Amino acid sequence: MNDVASALTIVTAMALAGTATGQEWANSGGNAQRNGQTAEAGPSSPDVLWEGGRPSLIAWQPVIEGRRVFMVRQAAFPPESDRSPVVAMDLDTGDELWFQDIPADPGDWTTSVLGVIDGRVFATRAGNGSSVSAPVYALDAETGDILWFSTEETTIGFYDGAVFADDGDLIAADFRNIKRFDAETGDLVWEAPRSCSVSGTCGGAIYNGKVYVVDAVPGGHAVKRYDLDTGAFEVESEVMPGFTIQTTPMIGPDGTIYVQRVQNNPTVDFFYALDDTGSDITIRWDVEAGWTTSSEFTIGPDGSVFAIDRDFAIMKIDPATGDVLDRTLPLDGGAGGARMAADRDGNLYVINGEFATGRVFSFDTNLEERWSEPVRNVNIGGPAIGPDGTLVIAGVGSDIRAFRGPVGDCRADFDGDGELTIFDFLAFQNAFDAGDLAADFDEDGRLTLFDFLAFQNEFDLGC
Repeated sequence: MNDVASALTIVTAMALAGTATGQEWANSGGNAQRNGQTAEAGPSSPDVLWEGGRPSLIAWQPVIEGRRVFMVRQAAFPPESDRSPVVAMDLDTGDELWFQDIPADPGDWTTSVLGVIDGRVFATRAGNGSSVSAPVYALDAETGDILWFSTEETTIGFYDGAVFADDGDLIAADFRNIKRFDAETGDLVWEAPRSCSVSGTCGGAIYNGKVYVVDAVPGGHAVKRYDLDTGAFEVESEVMPGFTIQTTPMIGPDGTIYVQRVQNNPTVDFFYALDDTGSDITIRWDVEAGWTTSSEFTIGPDGSVFAIDRDFAIMKIDPATGDVLDRTLPLDGGAGGARMAADRDGNLYVINGEFATGRVFSFDTNLEERWSEPVRNVNIGGPAIGPDGTLVIAGVGSDIRAFRGPVGDCRADFDGDGELTIFDFLAFQNAFDAGDLAADFDEDGRLTLFDFLAFQNEFDLGC
């Protein structure tokens, strides 16, 4: 093996050390930008991998880390202390791995799972439209044991959703405050005041060391930016006219901020794209949009943006111009609480958020429907996409379903341990050094520098 190829392998492996070993769905919206993107290829048909589990009166958002999926299954309305446990299930089999009741003080609300990251599941009994204040709890993702609970309280709930800083710290944006909690201790890192429009739907998003929320301002609403390290307020956007908003911002890979600012009034119901120039946040374009609440939207791998129009159809929007490129038919059953995800091939996975007419859909990149299935009272019970493109949708009763299409061989998992890590690079290098044609990743019958590049490309795509 020549020195150039050897150096390339070692440098690349070092750069990728610590890369996530599986595709996660960390929080409502999937990631810190809340843009519903995944590097996995989701199921092309509604093949049920497993179904069933603890019954629930309301469908709540599942989150995924590794081979575990976490959610709340609610068996009673408040007051209760042991009827809304956090439940961990095996992503591959649906077996229940553990459950944990979050302690309840008088007046506390139903437990909500805020997210999962770095082996910690975050939950709280706060919420009820930000009328209930409670601590944040961190649970061990493997065992369910309580690691800590915060002395500082929050009023964040299910529909707000939380996000995570790169070091795993929890960013909880509620009706009147944004708080950063230390992931290892639960200590309050900082607190910043804000003025959300409608309590209970006040979550934020993170991009490039900044926290973004949408707040009420004179004349309507504005996107506000805060420093992620200190919580210092920095700038607010141009005004988006309107009286109320019940959706959160999402952010594209290029930093574009998207907001569905709607209130069931066509004179002010628009989907906005905004640019953060550093000194200002300005409106790039707006498009007529439909009234939805507690929704999460998505962005395809080519940058196309997806939202809900006034006929409750999904519209595909050019990110540069705001031109509507395509539309589905109006979603069967409505779309008042639509939530979306986009896989690495540009396919969409959508729940309509409805109750009696709840449904999950999949569309291809041209917005042709691939499949759909009824999910009674789906509410905010998905989508969540994890390793191997496993799609988890949670309904009411015992209607929890994991959809997974056939999983092909993962060539980049060179050591065959089911994870993509630095050790796959080392195993690949050993095979290359030994002249093993298993390392012929460009399949030209020779071992060259291009095999390293082909291997890295497959590693980047994930499994």
